Amino acid sequence: MKTDFYIALTQLSTSVVMGILTVYLTKVIVTKYYKTKTGQVNPYQNTSFMIFLAGTIFSVSYMVYGINEPLAETMRILQTQELSKSKLILEYLRFAGMFLTLAYAFSAGVIFLAYKLFSILTAQLDEYEEISRNNIGVAILVSVLTIVIALFAHIAFIGFIQTFIPYPEMPTFI
Repeated sequence: MKTDFYIALTQLSTSVVMGILTVYLTKVIVTKYYKTKTGQVNPYQNTSFMIFLAGTIFSVSYMVYGINEPLAETMRILQTQELSKSKLILEYLRFAGMFLTLAYAFSAGVIFLAYKLFSILTAQLDEYEEISRNNIGVAILVSVLTIVIALFAHIAFIGFIQTFIPYPEMPTFI
């Protein structure tokens, strides 16, 4: 019973830290990239940038959120092994770190490719320039694009993450 409490507390703490870290890192990376593209010193006063940032944060967070179920499954499998409490928690955190790294890399790649593809398809439109001019319509369009791409890519990403779950070896009868 006490072990279940510590495991639940570890899972809860990990989820909260992942959420905060995801929002913070996405904000920092997108803001830095946007500043280099547009030269704006304080983009937080630009409503269009804030819409763009919110859509990107949601998209990345949705992708990262997807690792919660594979992490819970990993914990259930790890609990069936004869591990001490500390070893169990360390193994869980190791998988959490691996899943989180893969989630960040995958979401960054998917969103970057979506932006690039959209830019190629709309060559007459410079999205970052329009957002820096506070064009709310373009900001909403780009935000919706990232959200839709995240929604479509989410299931494939979960399938990819599930390949790393440490399922026990099944005996073969050949």
